[in-house]
Amino acid sequence: MVGMIAGYNSRSQIALSGWATTNNQFSISRKVVYQLEASFRSDPQRQYLQTFLLRTGAFVQLNSQWSVGGGYCLTDNRRTISGTTGYAAEHQALEQAWYIHPVYFGTEGHRHKTFMRHRLRLENRWLPNLVEGNDDLKKTGTSFSNRLRYQLREQIPLVSFVNDFNKGTYVLLQNEFFFNVSGRQYVNGKWFDQNRSLVGAGYRFNRHIDLELSYMLRLIKDAAAGWSHENLVQVTAFSRL
Repeated sequence: MVGMIAGYNSRSQIALSGWATTNNQFSISRKVVYQLEASFRSDPQRQYLQTFLLRTGAFVQLNSQWSVGGGYCLTDNRRTISGTTGYAAEHQALEQAWYIHPVYFGTEGHRHKTFMRHRLRLENRWLPNLVEGNDDLKKTGTSFSNRLRYQLREQIPLVSFVNDFNKGTYVLLQNEFFFNVSGRQYVNGKWFDQNRSLVGAGYRFNRHIDLELSYMLRLIKDAAAGWSHENLVQVTAFSRL
C-alpha cells in the first residue's frame, strides 16, 4: 500500500511501481510446511493494479539447511493489445529447492553472523494466447514454457545474538536471475531475460513475524534488442506459524 501511493501527486513524472506482498508459512508437522503467498503490484504510475499473484504449495524441511517443495501459482496480468486492455491469467506449476547457510564477517572474537539463502525454482508456465476483438481481449489457447529462477538472498542482522535471531533489525541484499529454458518463442525469444536486484531493511518482531521495506531494480529483456528497467518499492510481511 505504501509503495502504491508513494509519489501520488507527481505520478506523471515518477516511474515507480509499488508491490505489497504477504508470505505465510504454516507448520503441518515438524518437517512439512504449507506456504501461501499473495502479491498486489501496481503499474509504474500507480494508477491501477497491474498484477495480482497467488502462490501456494508445501515444502519438506530435509535438515537445518536444505528444503524442497512444489506448488501452484496464479498470475493475473493486465495486458494491452491494439489499444484494448484487459486481464489474463497465467497458470504455473513449480518445483523448488532452498539451501541456507551462515556467512561470517569480521575477525575471530568479533565475528558477525549473517544468513545466505539460495533458491532454485523451476516454473512450468501455461501462457494465455490473446487476440483483440470487439473491444475485448479473447483467449484463443495456451502456450507452454519453462522458466528457471535462481535467487541469492543475504540477511544481515544488526543486533547481536547467540543461537537464533529472534528479534531486531536486519538489512537485505538480494539478486535473482531468470532463464527461459524452453518455449522461448512464446515469451520474448531470449534465454536470459530478467534480473531483479534488491536492497532493503526489515524488522523481526519475534520468531513468527517479519516486516520488510525494500527497493528493487528490475531489468527486463524486450523482444527487441534492448533492456528496459523498472523501479519498485516493495512492502513484504512474513509470518511463520
